[in-house]
Amino acid sequence: MNIVKREVLIDAPVARVWRHITDPARIADWLMPNDFEPAIGKQFILDCQEQGRIACVVTEITPERKLVYSFTSKIIKIDTTVTITLAQEGNRTRVTLIHSGWDALPPSDAGIAKPFEEGWVGHLERLREQIVGSTR
Repeated sequence: MNIVKREVLIDAPVARVWRHITDPARIADWLMPNDFEPAIGKQFILDCQEQGRIACVVTEITPERKLVYSFTSKIIKIDTTVTITLAQEGNRTRVTLIHSGWDALPPSDAGIAKPFEEGWVGHLERLREQIVGSTR
């Protein structure tokens, strides 16, 4: 597996979606508890029940367009990369999430990436529901 790629179309402007992917309290609602700060080089933790603490570092930010961070845990054991891009489509926003870096896994660990395929689907659906259900 080279990458995990998932998309969701959300009935909201880009600015509102951006707030939900960069505000720690909102991230906790659709992804997991965290200490995220939107600053390049900022290390943060995602507190995952299944994987334990996931160590991340923000590597790229283009406001209201792109967020990139490294993603590793005691289960993954390699640095992978999560890239989230936002694109306005009429009155909606297309959110594209790419989780890459899986090629660095040894062949014996290739199955580690599989749960992320469906996991990201669920997280992005929660993001969509959270945004559509909120007014801010």
